[in-house]
Amino acid sequence: MSHDLVVLGTDPSGDDASRTGAHDLLAEAGTVFAFPQAESTALFYAEAWRVEPVTPRDAVARIGAWAAAGPDAAVLLVGGDPAGDAALGAVLDGLARTAPTLRVRIAEGSRVAPPHRSPLIG
Repeated sequence: MSHDLVVLGTDPSGDDASRTGAHDLLAEAGTVFAFPQAESTALFYAEAWRVEPVTPRDAVARIGAWAAAGPDAAVLLVGGDPAGDAALGAVLDGLARTAPTLRVRIAEGSRVAPPHRSPLIG
């Protein structure tokens, strides 16, 4: 059985154009894994029971366990641009080796504004 993990970054500018689809991905995810620098942003957009804080050191084991156990989709939220995150690259390499059925996609152009930059909803 394969599972989907979508990687999103945060956008410190809060530019709405850069967040296309990101809120939908967070809303649809059964689990939102968050690197430390993105945890407060994840908690702003997702219920606390869906947010799993992970560090680059434990992310492979924790995400791998999720992939082995759960049928839901997940998001991994990292601080800043995922393309420039060296720790993320190491995590993705580890996941490719330990969870080969996991489908990982970096959502190009989909970034989430941190809470202090996001417009209030309502």
